[in-house]
Amino acid sequence: MMRKAEPPLPRQIVSDLAIWFSAIAAGIAVFALAIFLQWLIYDDWMHRGGLRIVGSALAAVLACIVAHRWQIAIRVRKIEMLHRFETIKWMNDRIRNALQAIECVTYAADPTATESVKGAVDVIEGVLSEVLIGAHPSPGRSTSNQEPQTFATPGP
Repeated sequence: MMRKAEPPLPRQIVSDLAIWFSAIAAGIAVFALAIFLQWLIYDDWMHRGGLRIVGSALAAVLACIVAHRWQIAIRVRKIEMLHRFETIKWMNDRIRNALQAIECVTYAADPTATESVKGAVDVIEGVLSEVLIGAHPSPGRSTSNQEPQTFATPGP
C-alpha cells in the first residue's frame, strides 16, 4: 500500500494566522472540557452548585500559550531545515562545477593539466570550508580571522 507523498517543505511552513487559530482552538477546547468536567463532577455527581470559571479560563489561556509556542517552535525548526537544504543545494552546485573541471582535465593531454586539477581541488576545499564554518561556527571562535582549513593532497 502506497502512502501519500508529503507536500514540499516550503508549503509545510504554517502561517501566523494558522498558528494563532490552532492556539485559540486549543484554548477553547481546554476551557470547554474543564467546564464540562466541573459541571459533571460538581453539579451532577456531588449536587453542589457553581462552576469555577476563573480556573478554567486560566487553564485555557495557559493551553493557548503552550500551543502557540509549540507551533512556533515547529515552524522555526522547519525554516532552519529549509535553510540547511538551501545551503546544501548551493554547496552541491559549486562543488559539481569544480568537479566538472577536474573531469575535463583528466582527458586533456596537456602538461598544465596538473595546475588546473590543483586549482579545482582548491576551489572545492574553499567552498567546503566556507560552508562548514558558516553553517556551524564555534561559540568561542571568530570566523573572520581564520583561514580555511586546507587538506594535504597526495602528490604524483
